[in-house]
Formats: sequence, C-alpha cells, structure tokens
Amino acid sequence: MSIYQEEPPRLSPDEALERLKALPRPWARDYLAMYSNWLGGVVTEPWLMSVPLDDHLVHRGDGVFEATKCLNGRIYLFERHLERLKRSATSIHLEMPLTRRELTALAVAVIKAGGQRECMLRIFLSRGPGGFSTNPYECPQAGVYVMASRIHPPAEEIYERGANLGVSQVPAKSGFFAGVKSCNYLPNVLLKREAITHGWDFAICLDPEGYLAEGSTENMGLVDREGVLLLPPPDNILEGTTAKRTVELAAGLVERGELAGVVRRHLGVEELSTAAEVLLFGTTLDVLPVCRIDGKPVGDGQVGPVAKKLRALILDDIANNPEMSTAVWE
Repeated sequence: MSIYQEEPPRLSPDEALERLKALPRPWARDYLAMYSNWLGGVVTEPWLMSVPLDDHLVHRGDGVFEATKCLNGRIYLFERHLERLKRSATSIHLEMPLTRRELTALAVAVIKAGGQRECMLRIFLSRGPGGFSTNPYECPQAGVYVMASRIHPPAEEIYERGANLGVSQVPAKSGFFAGVKSCNYLPNVLLKREAITHGWDFAICLDPEGYLAEGSTENMGLVDREGVLLLPPPDNILEGTTAKRTVELAAGLVERGELAGVVRRHLGVEELSTAAEVLLFGTTLDVLPVCRIDGKPVGDGQVGPVAKKLRALILDDIANNPEMSTAVWE
C-alpha cells in the first residue's frame, strides 16, 4: 500500500531545485567543496553535491576511492594514496580517467575552493552512469568525484585513556577483495554498527582463517611482551598508508633499542589478552592506543610507551617532513 493518500506531485525542474535547496541536511555543514566530471566543475553548495543514481558506484558499489587529510595546507601521504587508488582501479579493470598530475591539480583546486587549510579529501573513481545492470560495459565514461569536507579527528582524551576494542562477528573481506579499496563497504558498515551496538570504540574482524584482520577503517597491531611490534600480513586486509608509514618510522625506534623489532605475521585472537600494547592505525587516527578489549584491560590498562612514541613520530612527520606531503598552499 502506498504511503501517499494521493499520487505524489510531479515537479518541474525549478520546483525540484527549490526543494533540494530547502531539504534539512544538518550533516552537510561539513561539506566544503565537490568536483564532479558530470557537472564539469566545482560546487560549494552542499545541495548540489550528488552522484547520478544510475552511476554504478551507487547501485553496485562499482568504484574505488581514497581518503586522506590536508593539514596546515598540505595533503599528507597524497602520492601514496594516489598509488593505491591506481592499484585499486587496475584491480577492477577501471582505466584511470585522469593522470596523477591532473588528479593532484583537481584535489588542490577543490581544497582551495573549500577554503580550509585543514580538511578531509576524498577521491572517488566510479564505473560511471550507464544503466542499472551489473554489466560494466554499459557505462560509456568513468565518474570522477572529488570532495573536501571538514575534518573531525578524535578528541585528545581518547589518546590519554586509550580506546575500547571489541572482536567482531562480521566476517572480513578475503583475498582479492580485501586488498581493493572499493566503494562496496557493506562489511565495514556492519563492523562499525556492531562496535556502536556493543559500546566499543572500534571493532576488529577476523580473516577466513580466524586471525585478527582489521577494523572498519583502521589497521591494527600489537606489541608483545618482548617488545616486538606485530602486524597482520597484508594478505587479507587493506594495508593502510598510515600503518605502512608508521612501520617505516618504527625502524628508528628499533635502531635506538626502544623497540625490539617489527614483524608481519598472523595474529591470534588470544594474543590480544597477552599483549603489552594494542594499537590502531588510520588516516584520521594516526596511531591510537587500545587499553581495553571489551572492557578488560590490555597489559596494565594504561597507554604504553610504544604507542606514545609512534604517534609522536607520525605527528612530527606530518608537521615537519615536506617530502611526505603535497602542498596546496605554499
């Protein structure tokens, strides 16, 4: 039965535009600027920031994306994000519609249009509009969408007390699909839902063999009682740019004897309860300590020294290493 007592009105283009302008969208206050190749330009009005319904990105999740941050007018690890974007696009047989240079120029233009030196930047490459089947060949042209929005990093308080982590029942993506940063994020959504439902700050899923994998948007690792930083192998996870950069910076701690080593291997769930420290890595998180697993303390329940040192290294890298970032405003 229809929810309408009578037929819904047929709107003229002008009426539809007026209704779009008037729709209450409080979350859209964070939207700064967006480029769409279907519009052929940049818009700063949130009500214009949309994607065609028949874009296969919408109804099939057929697209790839990257999310990174601009801090103090520089996009951190941008070149590495573009490298992964290209790998993801190649994996799903999506030809890059723009060169790296063109994407960089586009990202800079969108951030400048948004007017904020600190923001989140997202680039979406889609199969494009073309119909509602699963056939990718019905799409004549790829979609390109670039979005700048306000950034909301975690409050400093969580770095001081440490996060509460839970182990999820949602199965991880496996093999090929785990390594593609596609726009099909249903497992990630269910992970986040489970975390919120249980009162956890974050949830970690298990790979098909039952080993620790990753969070909804975070990589994880732990420090064992011997002082070795352990991370899952990249087989069944999406290896993050922040996690990879942290591992590179951790080499300095190893050289100074402040860390016994860095090892990639399968991690069992039981190792969470015996770890000295548990860590999360992500674009907005940087390095975040975990001090509780479903409410039970990790180690002595306090933020550990490795987490503090690795976070300090990442923050210094962001602030003082121009080789790892791309300038928007010089």
